[in-house]
Amino acid sequence: MANTSLYVAVAGAIAIVGLTFGIPLFLAEYFPWRSLYNQRHGKPTVLTKSYKGRTVLITGANGAFGSRAAKLFATRDVETLVLVDVKDCGDVKRQIEADLSDMGKAKPNILVWQADLMSFAGCQELGKKARELEHLDHVLMTAGILAFHRRESPEGWETSIQVNFLSGALIALLLLPLLKSSPSNPSSPVLTFVTTFGIYPSSFTMSVPKTGSYLKKLSNNKEGMEQAHQYGRSKALLLYFARELASRVSATAGQDKALRKVTINSADPGSAWTPLTNPNQAKLIPRLIMNFGAREPEICATALVNGVSVSEDAHGKIMQDFDTAPYPPFMERKSGRVAQQRVWDETRSELEGKVPEVKAIYELLDQQ
Repeated sequence: MANTSLYVAVAGAIAIVGLTFGIPLFLAEYFPWRSLYNQRHGKPTVLTKSYKGRTVLITGANGAFGSRAAKLFATRDVETLVLVDVKDCGDVKRQIEADLSDMGKAKPNILVWQADLMSFAGCQELGKKARELEHLDHVLMTAGILAFHRRESPEGWETSIQVNFLSGALIALLLLPLLKSSPSNPSSPVLTFVTTFGIYPSSFTMSVPKTGSYLKKLSNNKEGMEQAHQYGRSKALLLYFARELASRVSATAGQDKALRKVTINSADPGSAWTPLTNPNQAKLIPRLIMNFGAREPEICATALVNGVSVSEDAHGKIMQDFDTAPYPPFMERKSGRVAQQRVWDETRSELEGKVPEVKAIYELLDQQ
């Protein structure tokens, strides 16, 4: 009887310790609830009062966040606004111009470019068009897809990996030498990737294989749970790439006139119900998670505009509404640094093999 009581007491103590320490550790790894809660109740406003004389390029400009970010720039005197999307952004342009007319404000020069990011050729075409720009102060990369069923791109990659990661990485590399502040801009140009809390729950499916391609392992996924996490997995790859790119830009900028000082960061807009995420309304768990942190798309767009308008001290960081956010725990461990190098090396091999012009850019980034 005494032994039984002792066992019960020990089991109870273990359970209490597990609940006290285990749950917070689990949440820190897979569900950043505090961050989501703060974002849901956050009300950021655009901190930069005027973008007069500047040029802003937005990918995914037809989407819920990209189109709203474009309107925020337009109402703050931006000189040139480049709207990039696979769809024609003509309606976004016309709406912006109509809104500005109603406000009695001057209209910026709005360029509408279509680019199919499902292929490397589409990214290359965007890079060629961007060479026409005299200056490029801000690049906001909102383009992305949420694929509920597995499909492959013309390049042979699962579509989330293709659009959200590989094409995003390629566009960043192609635009990097073109980033140049306008005379009216006192800060270095900024290139901002878009990240997401969805990286956290996806991390437990992102182990690195001892042999073989890490990217191919994630791309050759199965339907079901892996596909459900594919958006977060592709964004985790992009975050690895963004951090490595920022590190290399820091080490090389200024050493070669072809590579100016540029601020590279990521921005977490929070979540919102949009045409991209609306299919999750029919799924209980995704709906509950979304509802925990969801807010108006305009607020998310505001956070992104602030993220791509930062000063140089935000280089290499993740921006949220009012402050910086930490990298996910799995990325900060030694294994995360190893994975980051794998992602960089494998991405380089893929892109250099299919897009010859990026080789020169990678060589610039090697000069440390």
